Amino acid sequence: MPTNGLSPVYDETGAASARFLLWLTEESGGALGNRVASSAYAAHERCTLDLVEAVVERLAALGWITVHNDSGAVPPVVGPTAAGLAEARAWDEAYDDRDTRRRYAKAALFAWWDRAGQQHHLGGATAEDFLWAPEAFYCGRQLALEDLEYAKDHLELPAPVHIGVDDRGTGVFLSFEQLATLVQAARPDLSESDSEVRQVRELASALTDASRTGAAPDATTLERFLRHSRDLVQSGSRSVGSMGRDLASGIVTDIVNSMLRLG
Repeated sequence: MPTNGLSPVYDETGAASARFLLWLTEESGGALGNRVASSAYAAHERCTLDLVEAVVERLAALGWITVHNDSGAVPPVVGPTAAGLAEARAWDEAYDDRDTRRRYAKAALFAWWDRAGQQHHLGGATAEDFLWAPEAFYCGRQLALEDLEYAKDHLELPAPVHIGVDDRGTGVFLSFEQLATLVQAARPDLSESDSEVRQVRELASALTDASRTGAAPDATTLERFLRHSRDLVQSGSRSVGSMGRDLASGIVTDIVNSMLRLG
């Protein structure tokens, strides 16, 4: 994940902040001391000045931009810091890593599908619509169509076993094996033979076998599966070198936590 809690996934300010930092890096020529009017980002992104102010406040708090108040401009004139330029370079490297980008794409597509399926005004949404959603921006850049195709081919939505539902009994379909695969994808540092990963797969298999009889999943086994999955994902490291994993981990953790709340 981009460091210090900046997520280009879950909220509008976070997604815009990641894109703003890359835009500022380009506009400033990647040089310290160069000043750029942040108001120009509103026209570039077709967003409001209020959003730009929120973005500037967030990035300044992270120490990635310098705010120059002497101009009196609102939103202010800004420039990148050394830490911000280093972060932008790290994002470029992370985006160029196809494997971590595709792991993120799978988790992000599911998160978007879950949101689209539970909001009635998004009825009729297709997977292609995902490319224009906030979830489709990885480290400040829009995912490529090939990433969407990969995610669609490997996620298989909708799936046959119903796990997550909202209070109206609607939601998305995700097989136990698919959730186990998402959990394992969020921890690529662990081998397939790792005992913790194996336990997640075994619990998923047991729930799948039981579901074939038509009975509801055993509540105790399901909770063990979800809690163990969440704990395994959350135990992953949060280093700059694992940004792709941490973005996916945050999404998978949210999925599991929502299922635990609904259980």
